[in-house]
Amino acid sequence: MKSSAFLIIFTVLFVFSSPALFAENKFVGAKKCKACHKKKKQGEQFKIWSKCNHSKAFKSLSKPGAKKLAAKVGVSGDPTKAKECLVCHTATKYDSNGNTRAAKMFGKKYKATDGVQCEDCHAAGGKYWKKKVMKKITKEGGGNKSATAKKTGLVIPDKKACQRCHAAETKIGGVVYKNPTFKDFDFEKRLAEVAHPVPK
Repeated sequence: MKSSAFLIIFTVLFVFSSPALFAENKFVGAKKCKACHKKKKQGEQFKIWSKCNHSKAFKSLSKPGAKKLAAKVGVSGDPTKAKECLVCHTATKYDSNGNTRAAKMFGKKYKATDGVQCEDCHAAGGKYWKKKVMKKITKEGGGNKSATAKKTGLVIPDKKACQRCHAAETKIGGVVYKNPTFKDFDFEKRLAEVAHPVPK
């Protein structure tokens, strides 16, 4: 029970926290995660992510009709440059106040144009991405049970974390951002669509 409460609190802090909390843990980018999470015996998580809409989130802002959708929620101009769109389409790019996070928080491999990446759901990976650390986390029972996961900042997201963007609107730094394509969010169904477990 205590670990569940901790995970929920930590996830909320991850999603809505200030950059100061992330200062020591850099975002490394999906390509760093790929080093281990591309193998079949590991579960091919990178391949799964590459095929899902999260990886295409930024690119979707350039599709025909994106400007029209953006205009529905009061955004004029280029959606690929509008903070109102980027807060969810490149989730790690902005802090809880809607400000661009400090450049020092991003490793060389991190690119906002890669869309919603691993760390947008699992938190900045600067302290947990290395194989040695991940092996220890797995040995300790995985992200929900591992003390090392908690210590290094690895988060297993829950419904509330997903609804940070998968909602009709989200409030960041006192500003309400509306989602022009939101219809409904069936957490279990959507989770199944992006499921990428590590095989036993």
